[in-house]
Amino acid sequence: MLNPLLRIPEIQNAKGTRALPITLLGGFLGAGKTTLLNSLLTQGDGRGLAVLVNDFGELNIDAKLIVKVEGQQMELANGCICCSIRDDLVAGIEQLLASNPAPEQLLIETSGVSDPINIVCTFNTSKIRRHIFLENVVTVVDAVHALDTRDSEARELFQRQIRGAYMIVLNRVEAAGPEQTQKVRDMIEELLPGASIFETADGSVPLAILLGENRLGQHAFRPELSADTRAHPFSSMVYRSTRPIRRAEFVRVMKELASTVYRAKGFLNFKNYPLVTLYQKVGSFQAYSNGNAWGADQPQTDLVLIGATASFDPPAITAALDACCAD
Repeated sequence: MLNPLLRIPEIQNAKGTRALPITLLGGFLGAGKTTLLNSLLTQGDGRGLAVLVNDFGELNIDAKLIVKVEGQQMELANGCICCSIRDDLVAGIEQLLASNPAPEQLLIETSGVSDPINIVCTFNTSKIRRHIFLENVVTVVDAVHALDTRDSEARELFQRQIRGAYMIVLNRVEAAGPEQTQKVRDMIEELLPGASIFETADGSVPLAILLGENRLGQHAFRPELSADTRAHPFSSMVYRSTRPIRRAEFVRVMKELASTVYRAKGFLNFKNYPLVTLYQKVGSFQAYSNGNAWGADQPQTDLVLIGATASFDPPAITAALDACCAD
């Protein structure tokens, strides 16, 4: 019997055909998908990679990797290209298939509220199914917050993200500690028996483990699960302002919104501060890090905020953040 990892490529070679191998990178909000993707891109091994992401604003690629940006496509110094996905994933893949030269491999970073099983079902029923094959489905799990997420309103989505994976990247294991990490591993094993799990402290994984010939993941073909047409229980909004933000007020407001805003990510323009501030929030965890000086760019705050639909009130959140801005 052929190795499942090599079965499709060998059949293609026998028929003289070529299909685009695709790897999905998924996981819940704030699990570390973008960090993993950046790690893969900075490693590079000469292959012609293409990347599809939900939005360029969520892809924090090193400036040294970027050659130019044209429309929805970004050219990277390591030979990769990166395109943003809007509403139609299949159309984005069709565009890449028609490009010259065509990519050798495609990485797709899904949003934190995407169901990989639904994406796989879309591939299997789409008009491009004969031109692609699914090489790997990687779900990133945050060891610090996984058990809380399992017990939240996102429980069903979170479980499907794990059940739909060929491989699990268990992130932030040092921060979680050995006891917590083992509990999360037990939960994953219960949801996906025999799961291939790679532990990492900072979201980085060797390229060969995800994309190499001996990669972890698809030990055997798993039975296909059915699509779930129910909407996910989350809503999102974008907050933008050219008015500078008072730091102390922003810190206070985000603490007050802790039970409403689960995930936030973006760039802050703090009053009397010359550098861009990258802001990250996942659950109760918040982090601020310095970026470059604004330089010739217009200082501006750009934030994406996500929360459970039942309690998410964009007008109220906008008003609270507006109150943080200086006149």
